[in-house]
Amino acid sequence: MRYKQMGLSMPIITAFFSMPWVSLIVAAIIAVGITVTPAWNARRASRERLVPTAGLVARYSPEHRTLGITAIVVIVAFVAENLISGYALDLADVVAWWRYPMPMITASVGVGILLAIIATRGSAPVEQPVISARRTWLTFSARTGSVGAGLTLLALSTITILAGLASSNIGDGPYVFLEIEVPNETIDPIRPWFYGWAYGVPVLICTAALIAVTVGALHANASRSFMRPQTVIAEQRQRRAVATGITRISTSAALLTLAGAVRFIADAGSVAGLTIQGDLRSDSYTAYWRYGEVAAVGGAVSPLLEIAAFVLLLLVTAQLYPSGCIAQPSVDAESHAERETAQ
Repeated sequence: MRYKQMGLSMPIITAFFSMPWVSLIVAAIIAVGITVTPAWNARRASRERLVPTAGLVARYSPEHRTLGITAIVVIVAFVAENLISGYALDLADVVAWWRYPMPMITASVGVGILLAIIATRGSAPVEQPVISARRTWLTFSARTGSVGAGLTLLALSTITILAGLASSNIGDGPYVFLEIEVPNETIDPIRPWFYGWAYGVPVLICTAALIAVTVGALHANASRSFMRPQTVIAEQRQRRAVATGITRISTSAALLTLAGAVRFIADAGSVAGLTIQGDLRSDSYTAYWRYGEVAAVGGAVSPLLEIAAFVLLLLVTAQLYPSGCIAQPSVDAESHAERETAQ
């Protein structure tokens, strides 16, 4: 049997943009462009107006560097997994469940390490207690970032569940097939490899774990006490930067998983026909999955999802050298912070 696929008018372009390193190169160009814009430089200058004290440097620098390293590891792990699975290993008939949740596994480990750092080094006893309103995991999170992360995780969970419900198995085997009926024929349906429950269940488990560790890290970052009244303004800026990094890493990991899932679904749903070759003749049959057009749209946007994820991760890598954290202690900065707090 041989399957024919739709959408072969641009096979070279499609194959080109299905390579993660191509998306990474495009994302790197976009990220560099963002970092040289006036708006980015203005925000960076605003964060540097308050020079942190030595205590703030010791408290927040490890957290920024952990975020930057986590972003790099997520990129390297994703690209390496795609290259190894796609070229070095033959996984055509192997249920490699770890392939799609790999970005979320890596991100969860990195954010979990950050949570441990915040709970130990970042939550040391305060020098002077500061009375403030109750803070939650959303206190220092940007609304746009939180909404974007929520929508991405919701889209990933929804698509994973729907794909699982559409999947099928053979006998007692795993749910890794999509059955496409051949109309008006009595032959068996076409069964291409599919993003079924065998892949979806691990993705859903890793999604829940990523959400839990992300919310935990955001809550720990927000709820810990400030060092003293004079550093409240500077610490708020540091915590906003940490929260932004956490949200971006979680969002990008979900985007990478979502991109792989919709590309997998599109590849399976694009099967258009079946050819059975015999000794004397061959018979061709035409079949279309009823959601094939929707799946094709998902496959077309998958490179855009990867590019968006890589841009977010590359922006987080800037936290390896956070603004202001290399400065020396400054009495003027503390005085300025004290005045802002009093106002």
